[in-house]
Amino acid sequence: MSGSGTLYSVIMPLYNEGAHIVGNLQRTADALRLLGEFELIVVDDGSVDDSRAELERSIGLFPELRVFHIEHSGKGEALRRGAAEARGEFVIFFDADLDLPPEQILFFIALQRAKNADAVIGSKMHADSTVDYPLIRRVYSLGYYLLVKALFGLPVRDTQTGLKLVRSDLLRKALAQTRVKGFAFDLELLVHLVRLHAFMVEAPVVVDFKIKFGGIGVATVWEIFSETMSTWWRLLKER
Repeated sequence: MSGSGTLYSVIMPLYNEGAHIVGNLQRTADALRLLGEFELIVVDDGSVDDSRAELERSIGLFPELRVFHIEHSGKGEALRRGAAEARGEFVIFFDADLDLPPEQILFFIALQRAKNADAVIGSKMHADSTVDYPLIRRVYSLGYYLLVKALFGLPVRDTQTGLKLVRSDLLRKALAQTRVKGFAFDLELLVHLVRLHAFMVEAPVVVDFKIKFGGIGVATVWEIFSETMSTWWRLLKER
């Protein structure tokens, strides 16, 4: 894929990825250089490992890289900060742990161009997706999908996959309405994009979950459920 003159802003929220971030940035930059113009924006969500030092070292290695640090506030707040700094016509949210290979970003861009979409949303539930994670995670994902479908009726089946492409003008309008800092941030963002009549398409993804993300305890499930329900109630009152 050759460059089209369009600037893409790839925002990577990060928390305690110091051991892997330089290699992950290298792989991501190598994939994106096929585009032509792009910027890499990494927002460190108050990491307590050596992420800050590794990111500062990375600035000299990747001319496209911009780094920002915030107090630990959650992924949603990190993405909001990154979007505020983005200069591209399109913004791409992409998790820094590389559970999703960065080469997929090129497919998302091609799909956006082909469909003239306002947003391309990665979906583990797409028929063409390849997802490698334990059965219990599949059960949780299905349960959450059914909950979100019942409460919000969104036109996409997976709100939580960490790869999304959105037109920056629409994204900023949607972000101005968001309040969530944690797990339900992606869900709330998609609700506001729907309210803005954004044309969204789902895209298949290849997901290779890392071992450290393999377990979800009862407390985490309850936190996810509570945050989702509180988001639904607040958005219902705001309509």
